Amino acid sequence: MNWLFRKLKLYRVITVLKFCKESWRNALFLKEKCQRKSRVSLWLDQIYWYVRYGNDFNDYCTFKFWEKTSQEKKAYISVRRNDYLRYEFSKPDVFQLFLDKARFNSRYQSYVKRGWLTTQGKTEEDIYNFIEKYDDVIAKPLKDYGGHGVIKISRKAENYQQAILEVMTLMSQGVPYILEETIENVDYIKAFAPNSLNTLRFVTVIDNKNMLHVVAALLRMGNGFAVTDNYHDGGMACPINMSDGRLDKSAYGMKCVEYNIHPFSNIKFEGYYLPDFFRCLDIVKEVAFYEPDARYVGWDFAITPQGIELLEGNIPPGEDITQIATGKGIWYEMLKWK
Repeated sequence: MNWLFRKLKLYRVITVLKFCKESWRNALFLKEKCQRKSRVSLWLDQIYWYVRYGNDFNDYCTFKFWEKTSQEKKAYISVRRNDYLRYEFSKPDVFQLFLDKARFNSRYQSYVKRGWLTTQGKTEEDIYNFIEKYDDVIAKPLKDYGGHGVIKISRKAENYQQAILEVMTLMSQGVPYILEETIENVDYIKAFAPNSLNTLRFVTVIDNKNMLHVVAALLRMGNGFAVTDNYHDGGMACPINMSDGRLDKSAYGMKCVEYNIHPFSNIKFEGYYLPDFFRCLDIVKEVAFYEPDARYVGWDFAITPQGIELLEGNIPPGEDITQIATGKGIWYEMLKWK
């Protein structure tokens, strides 16, 4: 036990030292954003907030910590705090339900209209038959998140057979995948980035009095070239004003990137109206209570020509885009609700 304890402490020291090294490089990047502060002060500030509160560079950059007071910084949910909230607001069994895309689709089947199939327990023939049924299929790791390992299988693409072979190879290696019929956005959403499925993210919290709080709403978009809209994979997120269903002034990407217009389609964000927003919001208020032990969730919806499609639930939702939408730290509110 003592050996294990020493090993874990050593791992933490190594992690902090690695962060210190990376932060020195990142401080040079931050210096361009904040000319009035020195590189050394920005470096030390990053290390303090990482060690003391668990804010990584993405948090520091996304929340523009260089222009915040200490009290304002303390109010933000960090990566470490977000993991804490996952355990406080969700039980392990429901977390596993949300992590497993096949189980999630089955549980929320009333809101999942697209065709889907998991590779677990299936033969190659089963996989081929499913793919042949649709012109386009998206293959995702069954228990992963963040847009990692996504494979698009399109009958019209030159790499059609190669993409199928890739899924079959992963399947033979014991990597479980879920295959889903590709769905498309309605035109007014698709216009931003036509190569990706652009989604609406809602973050909900059920407090200790069983009251629902919809704390954030955003439109997540691809960069115009990628097949996913994931914020951590080159995409961007624009807050939605929940009083009128219109986009806010700017969309945000990783590493302090801010856009007033979409870089691919040149569509202006500010004031852009989403006609189906309140229909989505009504559905959010229904699904949020399906699993009472899932109290802090990021829900992803697609607006399609056939209607509104529930894609997945994320436990915990990303603290970065959530607080982009709130415009302030919500750590203390969360503590009151737990």
